[in-house]
Amino acid sequence: MKKTVVALRILCALLDAVILMIPMQFVMIGIFRVSVPQAELLYKFLFAVYGALFTEHLGATPGKYLGKLCCIDVDGTKAPILYVGLRELVKAMYLIPVIGWLAAAVSVVMMAVRKDGRTLHDLAGNTKVVCRSMGKGGADGRE
Repeated sequence: MKKTVVALRILCALLDAVILMIPMQFVMIGIFRVSVPQAELLYKFLFAVYGALFTEHLGATPGKYLGKLCCIDVDGTKAPILYVGLRELVKAMYLIPVIGWLAAAVSVVMMAVRKDGRTLHDLAGNTKVVCRSMGKGGADGRE
């Protein structure tokens, strides 16, 4: 996969994390006065729900949408919600300290090395991320 697409996917993921984390942390800790561990657990859960709902309805999370990327099934059709949910649960596991961070690093390497650019969560959900304008081709224009 092209390095620019890898960098774009990483930036879109960071944007999604910021879009969800800052308001959620403010509300949970600042308004509801929950403890930090409780807020972190809720964030992991909401991260998966956020990704699944936006991907189901828009084909992409807000970060991917702004990056002109979308998540589709490997055959080029809309990914079923069950697969999207599984994909997002695997992504939420990347937020677990140490083991999750190692899995996230493996996914980034897979994205950079594999021709199709699929990560662990893409493989778990039988999905791929493509540029919205490219349709069935990969995000880098290749199958």
